[in-house]
Order: sequence, then C-alpha cells, then structure tokens
Amino acid sequence: MKPDPAALQKLLVEAVRDHNVLPLTGRCNLSCLFCSHHQNPPGTHAYDFPPVDESRLLALGKHLDPGRKIVIGESATRLREGEPLTHPRFPALIRSLRTLYPDTVIQVTTNGSLLTRFMAELLISLAPLELLFSLNSSSVEGRRLLMNDPQPLETFRALDRVASAGVPWHGSVVALPQLVGWEDLRQTLYFLNNTGAHSIRLLLPGFTSISLSTLQPPPGAWERCRDLAERLRAEFYTPLLLEPPQVKDLEPRIEGITTGSPAERAGLKGGDLILKVNGRAPISRADAFFRAQKSEIPSMTIFRDGRPAQISLKKKRNESPGFVVSYDLDPRQLERVRRLLAPGKDTLMLVSCASFSLWSLIQKRFPLKGLRLVAVPSFFFGGNINCAGLLTVSDFAATLRRLQLEDYAKVLIPAAAFDPAGFDLEGRHYSLLGEMGVAVTLVD
Repeated sequence: MKPDPAALQKLLVEAVRDHNVLPLTGRCNLSCLFCSHHQNPPGTHAYDFPPVDESRLLALGKHLDPGRKIVIGESATRLREGEPLTHPRFPALIRSLRTLYPDTVIQVTTNGSLLTRFMAELLISLAPLELLFSLNSSSVEGRRLLMNDPQPLETFRALDRVASAGVPWHGSVVALPQLVGWEDLRQTLYFLNNTGAHSIRLLLPGFTSISLSTLQPPPGAWERCRDLAERLRAEFYTPLLLEPPQVKDLEPRIEGITTGSPAERAGLKGGDLILKVNGRAPISRADAFFRAQKSEIPSMTIFRDGRPAQISLKKKRNESPGFVVSYDLDPRQLERVRRLLAPGKDTLMLVSCASFSLWSLIQKRFPLKGLRLVAVPSFFFGGNINCAGLLTVSDFAATLRRLQLEDYAKVLIPAAAFDPAGFDLEGRHYSLLGEMGVAVTLVD
C-alpha cells in the first residue's frame, strides 16, 4: 500500500517529531525470507514509499532533536523502512546531517550488502556514528538462503573494515535454525562476539497466518534459543540479548557491558546486581538503566561476589551508561496505570500475550488493587505474533466479547497498538470499542 502525498508527509513528520527517526526510503536491495513486509494480511495499513527527495529530507532533518540519537533505517511509524543505503543520495544526505549536527550520534541500520569500501570509509569519517548490522548468518550459504545476498563475502569484508576502524556497531540475528541449522546459528553468534560487536540481539522471527508453514519456528525452538544464549553468555564478552526478552523477575542485574563504555571503564561486569543509583534503589532493570543514563557521573552500589561495592560512572548527562539489561518495567508506566485505576470498582487491563507474564510479575511485586489483567491474542495477524504494537481493534473486541464487561468501570488498552491519532493497523479508531458499552482508555 502506498500513502497519498499528504499522508506520507504526516508520517514523515511523525517519525521525526516523535521518534527522532529520519525515514529515507522503503526500498530494499535484498529479499529476506523473514521480512515482515511480505507477510502482512490484506487490509494492513502499512505503507511502502519511494526514496524521499533530498531537499525534503534536509527540511525534515532540521527538526531532529540534537540531544537524542538520530536514527536511520528503523521503522517507527506505519512507513515500512527499507535499506537506507539504497537511497541514491545517501552519501550527500548523511554528510549534510553531520554538518547540521556535528556532535550528535547517528545510528544507521543496514543489511550490510551495500557497505562498499567507499561507503565504509564514508561512515568511518562521520563519527560519532554507530551501525546496527543485520547479519543473520556468518556463512555464505546462510546469508544467501536467509537474505538472498548475492555477495556475502563482500558483506563480511565490509563489516571487518568498519569494525577495524573502531566504528561502534551492534549485530542482530533472526533465529531460523530450522533453515540454516543450530550450528550455523551458534557460529554466527560466535562470529559477532569475536568480530567486535558492541552488543548482539537474538531475535525471535515473527510470522503471520499467511506465512509459509516451513518458516514457522518448530515447537520449543525459542526455549532452545534461550538455553543457547544462557550458555554463550558465560563465554562471551559481548552482551547477548533475546528479543522479545524473557524476564522471570525484576532484579536489575546487568547482562553485559559494551566495549569502550563508561561501564567498562568503571569496572562493571555482567552478573552485577544494581542495588542503588545515586542512593536510590531501582525497582527494575529499566529503572536502573534510565536513572544511570539521565545522570552525570552517577554513583552506583552493586552486589558482586557476596558483598556490596561502590562504583562511579564517568559520563555525561543522557549518555548511555554502557551496561546492558533486558527491558522490563518503566516506573512511569506503573504510575500511569496506578493513576488510571477506577476507585471503588475493578479496572480491566488488556495486554499483549508477550507482556502478560511481565505484567503478572509486576502485579505480584507492586499489587494494584482492583486491576485485572487479560491477554489479547492476535487474531488479525495470527501466526506467532504476540506483541502489543500489532494488535487491532478487532483483536481487543474479540477478547472483550468473552468477558462480563459490567464488572468493570473502565478498560485500559495499550497505546502501542495505535498511531498518534488513535488508529490501528486496520485503520480503525480505538473509540469504536466504546460501542461495546465500556469506557476505554489508552495507556502507554
């Protein structure tokens, strides 16, 4: 689906204003088996778009926030981002961005296939810059199978050039061992660790009801990926994270440390438990991370080897502390839910299947009187889709029909399922749920 000019401009502005993302193009030079763009059911309001004109991008670029990382190549709206290096004016655009914002970190997500020697040298010259590299397989056969990369060896050489030049980069791997084999997956994770990735993300592939059955993960595959990650963390220096995360508690325990970061310089290690940040005990991993990130030279109390220790991070305000944790609970979200509870009557909170176990943990740790949690399956997308951002009004309605709504004063639903105007991926507004006779409120 292609947006009309007015809709495209609205989405471009939304990406810049709300996410500090500059969308360049919806085009891609590869055809990955796992690409979500090929698996959307009919009627999905997600938009392809051609390369955006350079002058238009530069005008939008002037509204980016220099105090935040500038992101290129990540989908943040209904626009379906492609490979940014396919934009015919990419070199000129990124040079112009660097001129506009000489000190702001620019993050570029790429499949790596267009990282020629010229492109690699260009990116090296534009520090501070970091790459998010979608590798998926470190074997020639694996890259060809999963991504249709015609020249995998050139991609590997380009990555080596960038890594050797000291450009910070992060690697991601979509877990498809049923296609490439478990040994290929294991060797790919080793490759990322040994080549100098600052972090590694191991991603569960999302497949819808219209995906080929051969692409669906077999039963138990994600549990086996989790076990593999736990074993490799004991060997790796590079932080290795699962997405979606599978947290079993809210303990702010560090999973890894990025190379050259304030955390590494201060001597923090994977496995350290954060007891306090600037004298206050964090309630979760995310709370500990955000407190350290926002602070200039935060002091931390950690627990290691059976005793507490004091550590100070020499860093700027809003600079990443460099320790890695799985995302769990932002205290601000807990407080927003608490404020929305209806006094004297129960409140129903609909959550995604992916976040149900987390919210169950939160409810046990910080009981919210009168709150009932219900998980909402994804009927529209189907398959193994279970995140809040892909739920629709029809999914919420199907779940509400099974419940005694008169028992609840209001229903809370995740704002992540809707765009800023309140519309879902089918183009329906959340207010339609009010026709079921219940007060509906978005919560983010």
